[in-house]
Amino acid sequence: MNSLLTTVLIVLLVSAIWMGGLWDGTLGAGCSTDEREALLKFKADLEDPRNWLSSWVGQGDCCTWSRVVCDNHTGHVTQLHLGLPQPSYLTNSVLSGKLNPSLLELKYLGYLDMSYNDFHGIPIPSFLGLMTSLNTLYLDGAGFGGLIPHQLGNLSNLQQLGLEAAGDYVLYADSLWWLSNLSSLKFLDLSNVDLSKAFDWLHMINTLPSLSKLYLSNCQILHIPSLANVNISSSLSFLNLRHNQFSQTSVPSWVFQLKSLTYLNLAYNTFAGPIPAQLQNLTSLRTLTLASNDFNHSLPNWLYCLHHLEYLDLYGNKLGGRVSTGIGNLSSLVHLDMSVNYGLEFERGIPESFKSLCRLRSLFLRHVKLNQNVSELLEILGVCASDTLQDLTLGSCQLHGQLTDQIGLFKRLNHLILHNNSISGPLPVSFGEMTSLNHVDLSRNKINGSFPTSFGSLTGLAYVDISQNAMHGVVLPEIHLANLTKLTFFLASGNQMAFKANPDWVPPRRIQRLMLESWYVGPRFPHWLKGLQDLTSLDLSISGISEQIPDWFWSMSSQFHYLNFSHNQIPGRLPDAIFVGYNDSLFDFSSNCLEGPLPTVSSNLTLLDLSNNLFSGNLVKFLCFNPTEMRTTQYLNLRGNLLSGEIPGCWKNWRRLEVLRLGSNNFIGSIPNSIGTLTSLVSLHIQNNSLTGEIPLSLGNCSNLRTIDLGYNGLEGGIPRWMGKRLSRLSILNLRANNFHGSMPVELCHLQLLQILDLSHNSLSGSLPECLANFSAMATSDDTDAAAVIYIFFGGGEVFRENQNLLTKGSFVDYSTILNYVRSVDLSCNNLSGVIPGEIRDLKELHYLNLSHNFFSGKMPEGLQTMGSLESMDLSVNQLSGVIPPGLASLTFLSFLNLSYNNLRGKIPSSTQLQSFDSWSFIGNQELCGPPLNKTCSVSRAVPGSGNGDEEDEFLWFSISTSLGFVAGFAVAAWSFFFALSTEKKRTLEFLNYPGYIILQRYFVWRTS
Repeated sequence: MNSLLTTVLIVLLVSAIWMGGLWDGTLGAGCSTDEREALLKFKADLEDPRNWLSSWVGQGDCCTWSRVVCDNHTGHVTQLHLGLPQPSYLTNSVLSGKLNPSLLELKYLGYLDMSYNDFHGIPIPSFLGLMTSLNTLYLDGAGFGGLIPHQLGNLSNLQQLGLEAAGDYVLYADSLWWLSNLSSLKFLDLSNVDLSKAFDWLHMINTLPSLSKLYLSNCQILHIPSLANVNISSSLSFLNLRHNQFSQTSVPSWVFQLKSLTYLNLAYNTFAGPIPAQLQNLTSLRTLTLASNDFNHSLPNWLYCLHHLEYLDLYGNKLGGRVSTGIGNLSSLVHLDMSVNYGLEFERGIPESFKSLCRLRSLFLRHVKLNQNVSELLEILGVCASDTLQDLTLGSCQLHGQLTDQIGLFKRLNHLILHNNSISGPLPVSFGEMTSLNHVDLSRNKINGSFPTSFGSLTGLAYVDISQNAMHGVVLPEIHLANLTKLTFFLASGNQMAFKANPDWVPPRRIQRLMLESWYVGPRFPHWLKGLQDLTSLDLSISGISEQIPDWFWSMSSQFHYLNFSHNQIPGRLPDAIFVGYNDSLFDFSSNCLEGPLPTVSSNLTLLDLSNNLFSGNLVKFLCFNPTEMRTTQYLNLRGNLLSGEIPGCWKNWRRLEVLRLGSNNFIGSIPNSIGTLTSLVSLHIQNNSLTGEIPLSLGNCSNLRTIDLGYNGLEGGIPRWMGKRLSRLSILNLRANNFHGSMPVELCHLQLLQILDLSHNSLSGSLPECLANFSAMATSDDTDAAAVIYIFFGGGEVFRENQNLLTKGSFVDYSTILNYVRSVDLSCNNLSGVIPGEIRDLKELHYLNLSHNFFSGKMPEGLQTMGSLESMDLSVNQLSGVIPPGLASLTFLSFLNLSYNNLRGKIPSSTQLQSFDSWSFIGNQELCGPPLNKTCSVSRAVPGSGNGDEEDEFLWFSISTSLGFVAGFAVAAWSFFFALSTEKKRTLEFLNYPGYIILQRYFVWRTS
């Protein structure tokens, strides 16, 4: 009996073991043949460049294949993990192709993840709607496009659905009615899906009673409907409505009924007004993101009562007022961002209450006014957050004082950004104790002292920006940069340091950007650059290099995106051809001693500056090389060289040019007609050459022009009338010192944006047009549009600043950084006549007015006191008569005045302003009297042509002696100038245009009148 019982038990035990083996797949065939074949068919339609599915072969058990999960007991395939955890930007590392319907054979498949692959915009297969066993479907960022199939509504067991669109593929829904069948859905991601036509989106989502997480960012939703009953109020804990196009400026009221919300993201929308008070009812909130809206007013006090808040992002709004010390009550805060709220300020800096923020990891307050000593700030944060803080961004916060050794306590700090403040003093040695530091930006401060050797201890450092400070001393890279093997960005321009590297020094091999403008690196060319294969940006301008660039360096030229060797003394020649590997590259070799012919350059160079060198020869090879290739160059500067010959006509392939500077060379001939093909041109400078002929009509095609400078040439003909009609955006027109004749065209008055007009030293005649008041930019203070001519931004942060050399207050001045605010009219040294039109007084923003050396007659205009911005006025050597208008004394900014050599009479108006000028401002007006002239205004004063003969003879001899002295003085000046011209490289003015000669000529005209 016992033996029989034992036998039965053994049989049962063996059977159980055998059945268990079948159940868990350790015995038997594993997955079924049908499912294995289905997977192989599925694989056959996929492109798998990384061989992720290399194990999917043969007749083996598909449950052992990678990315396949089976049920341990039945062997059925239940999960396919074919997605990536995050987007990949390497197209050869993801799956593509198409989804084979063989997936329908996987009757027990509950989980399918295809996220972050790239199916190149094919539609989501509708057969997926037949896979009713699915409870999880992730197609996020998989590159599907077109209409979301309504058949997905058949997946009644679905709990997780991710349909995030990605890339350039447009995925859209015309309706979301099919969602109403997914009653078990807990997670829904429709990010980047176009829902602009799905007007039922909110009402359909409201039918999902189990929904917990909802992603609707960047869905192009225009209208937010209202909800009478919010069915998802108790279930929804996560809501992302970021980056939509809502027409409403108010947060919809149903949001405030979502009492279970722990995460709310309303960033990058158009919500405005005060931060809604109803948000205080969402007491479970842990994350609140309101960034990049138009919320204004001050921060509400109730905000500081959301005690569970861990993440608060208010970046980029219009918030203002003072931040209460109550912000320290948010003791759970991990992340705080109030950046770019320009009206926001902490009354006395970071308050003491911040000492209780013991979990704080990220603090962003860029462009928030702190007005605090940086050492005090670090002391407050160091009490509790020194062990947690990882990111400290306080750029443009009005910080001052010095960094102290306390900075070394923040050992977990990864990002330290304190740029654009007034922090002074040296960097403390304790900087080297922040061993977690990866990113440092201390640029645009007042930091001085030497570069601390402790920097070499920061082995994790990848990004350093200490540019535009006052640091000095010597940097020994073998010590200061000793262990910075991860360094990729070292930006240190604008300091006065010397970089002394041993010849065998090996720089960090990962370095990509090295910016050492104004460092002393020379005199030899730095040979340690050799072998830096990752280097793409290099600035060694103003670095004292006086050695020729070696040949091996030019073999690296194709790797550079930005290369700047300007303002050195580099001699020699450039190679015959310079090749550039990057689009939008910028090369600057200006202000050196480079000579020889210009090299040919790659067509993809965006900026090329070879100005102020000794390049010679003509432009033909440089400009016309490879005439069939369209160039992307936007900025070309060849000014200040020895280039000669005619300007070639092959401009049609340079159509993207915005700035062209050919001034101060030896070009001859006419301006080619093909210049009119440069329709993107904004700034044109060909001044100080020997060009002749007329301005070509084709230039009128360049309707984007803001600046034309053709001064100091031999151009002739009339000033084109079409300029005023076709170049309506002109802000600067400089035709100084040419041979233009005829009248000043009335059409120029159409140039409402004109800021600077210089037609001086020509042969213009006739009267001034009475429409001068149409120069709106000179009549009003609105310079928003005109600013576009002053600053043009190129890739890599390079900025082109327009400049002009203007005759102001009697001397030539270069204007660049403040040029946008300058308003000037110079019509001097012409043959203009008639009265000065009274409309000139309407140019209320004019700073400099020069009408001297013409034949203007009549009285000075009345009402000049309205020209309140006028700083300089020169009306000398004309035939003006009458008295000086009393209103002239009201021009408080007037610091230069020349009314000499006219026929003005009477007493100079009494005022501190006018009496402060030297007497030469008024000489040559025989009937003018009063200070600052020595001539008193006595009633009995002798007047020429009256009184006895002795007095007349005395006056005659006085006039003769004065005239002879005047002639002799100007003869000496003219001879000196002519001699100087003969020794110069080239002329800047014809002798007959020399002001001394013209003054002499006009003086005799005045005497005979």
